[in-house]
Amino acid sequence: MKKMIEFVNVTKRFSRSSRPVVKNLNLTIYEGEIVVFIGPSGCGKTSTLKMINRLIEPTEGKILLDGKDISELNPLTLRQNIGYVIQNIGLFPHMTVEENIAVVPKMKKWPKEKIRQRVTELLELVGLDPDTYRRRSPQQLSGGQQQRVGIARALAADPPIMLMDEPFGALDPITRERLQNEFLKIQRRVKKTIVFVTHDINEAVKMGDKIVIMRDGEIIQHDTSEAILSAPADQFIANLIGEDRAIKFLSLVPISRLLTDEVPPLPPKTEIPSIPPDGTLKDGLNRMLENNVTELAVVDANRKVLGRITMNQIVAMAMHTNK
Repeated sequence: MKKMIEFVNVTKRFSRSSRPVVKNLNLTIYEGEIVVFIGPSGCGKTSTLKMINRLIEPTEGKILLDGKDISELNPLTLRQNIGYVIQNIGLFPHMTVEENIAVVPKMKKWPKEKIRQRVTELLELVGLDPDTYRRRSPQQLSGGQQQRVGIARALAADPPIMLMDEPFGALDPITRERLQNEFLKIQRRVKKTIVFVTHDINEAVKMGDKIVIMRDGEIIQHDTSEAILSAPADQFIANLIGEDRAIKFLSLVPISRLLTDEVPPLPPKTEIPSIPPDGTLKDGLNRMLENNVTELAVVDANRKVLGRITMNQIVAMAMHTNK
């Protein structure tokens, strides 16, 4: 895989005498990954993110983007090629939705028609009707709609990298979950390299291809969500994950992991509990409990049985996680 972002011995102090907020950080982020930084307040996660687009400069070490040392790049040019989404969105109140999205393309001197086409494309991508919303002001939008526009603006110039600092943190739980789901759908299409900061372990598990857990300016575990839930490096991480880490783990494991071979076809019109193959083991467990059964048929859209999963299999997976 292509290395997109590399931290090489990066340290950040805000004054000579202060303790470093980031200590000798070494980390590689690969192209197309969502890497989520999480940890307690003051652990260095936001400072790490802001060093990528030079809103904060490292005290020591270097950061490479696509192999280039960012200290040798013009900061304005660098920021124009990195999408940036923050919790309070930061839309310009005196501009329309279209004008907000068009800020960076205009700075890059795109032709007007290309900008208009891009705005239309992005509003459709984030689920806002272009004819309805392009001329509205930010004050006419709900919080969730403003956040969608913020995401569209960050994607406007098609940057290879996006930085997202608590992007859904100010939203109510229902809107937050909806936008998380929609953003993951968008990511499957655009395949950006994303650095994502959150304080919410559930969001980290859901959003991240990899999770970076920080404490006192240092990385204490960096791995996939599944690996961290299965084997937290220490008690601090186990406490961060919470007592329900087995359930979190089951929400990541696809049903296909437990499919058995040579399952006889399901007779036509047979009514037994079933589940589609694109669900998770958590979905399967919930389905079993709802129907008071101990196994499910895994059935595709054409009612073809692909396999069966059992309660015992799911419990065994969960028990393994809690060891």
